[in-house]
Amino acid sequence: MRVLYLNYEWDPRESTGALTHVRELSRGLTALGHDVRVVERHRIRRNGPAAPGRAPGRDATDPDGRWKEPLRPFLHEAAALVRALRGISLEARLIREVAPDIVLTRHSLHQFSSIVAARRCGVPVVYEVNAPAPYEYRHYRKQYWLVPRFAEWLEARMLARTDGMFVVSEVLRQHFVREGVRADRIIVVPNGADVARFHPGAGDPAVRRRLGETSVVVGFVGSFARFHGIEQLQHAIDFLCRRRPEVRFLLVGAGEMSGDLKAHCVREGLEDRVHFSGHVPPDRVPALMASADILLAPYTAQEFFYLSPIKIFEYMAVGRALLAARVGQIGDVIEDGVTGILYDPADSASLSAGLLRLVEDPGLRRRLGDAAREVVEERYTWQVNARSVSGLLGDAAARHGRSRAR
Repeated sequence: MRVLYLNYEWDPRESTGALTHVRELSRGLTALGHDVRVVERHRIRRNGPAAPGRAPGRDATDPDGRWKEPLRPFLHEAAALVRALRGISLEARLIREVAPDIVLTRHSLHQFSSIVAARRCGVPVVYEVNAPAPYEYRHYRKQYWLVPRFAEWLEARMLARTDGMFVVSEVLRQHFVREGVRADRIIVVPNGADVARFHPGAGDPAVRRRLGETSVVVGFVGSFARFHGIEQLQHAIDFLCRRRPEVRFLLVGAGEMSGDLKAHCVREGLEDRVHFSGHVPPDRVPALMASADILLAPYTAQEFFYLSPIKIFEYMAVGRALLAARVGQIGDVIEDGVTGILYDPADSASLSAGLLRLVEDPGLRRRLGDAAREVVEERYTWQVNARSVSGLLGDAAARHGRSRAR
């Protein structure tokens, strides 16, 4: 099957999660025999490349952007609508050029262009939905103003008209069913791990030497976003560093709260106990993960936790003991006491107790890590992911063919 895979929301050069998902899914589908063409939004130009001497998107009447910048939060939604309207002809042209059997598009705010373009060209369309876009904007991207309820209304009607869609968690599937999308059009496809890159032997001996070969290393990998439970991570650092001198923390990544956490560690005199890597290229992440003895996945308590964190599966793949918040899909993937330890995200003492238990019991760490590796190899690889998506694409194409025949 020839697949045109459109990624509009995320520039993969700026989002490692999007880069991982698009790359691994396209590779997996290709391995199954599909012909996949990936097109990124930032590579599409309506009228070809920008004119020489003029930066793309710069307004000649406002060259330094001083008028546009204050209005940006209020114009963002309108810009998304304009992008979608312009995208209809762009995508229709792409569809005619590529002649795909099906269009697969990553869902983003007001991204209805794929449905309209595919319908014009008589091609089925499937949406990959990693989050409810309006909800994410209203809760995590509050710098942008959205018209009340309009985005939710449009999203529900847009997704109800697809030939199929896949979501990353059961919580997300139930959300869209409540919004009016037919349950038989949605499947759940959790994220996964590349078990060839993330494996127990991937650790870096040089990292272990720097941290102390006899130390117990507690690792965290993430973007240091507020919902990642960075306050809980800080509490765990304070708690453990006071009690166990052999413990070292290895914190990988950068983000909005990494500076605050680093400043806290400096104030507390913990610079030699807590090591911040800053941003690292993706090919360094497996070695850093596998250099830890314990890996943390703290999250805040949330009623609507619809995520499928890729790092959970990568943590499991490197075969290290995992301590994670019992929230959303994480509580379904991790079997408490068997493939990891789960803690109550509303109780900071629960995190500290779980962490201390793992520090003091190397046998438990080994058993949890071995079991986690076994489970991820069986259920949560990108190959398993691609097979599920491939089945959905086939069903959607067949369904579309039957409807056209009628």
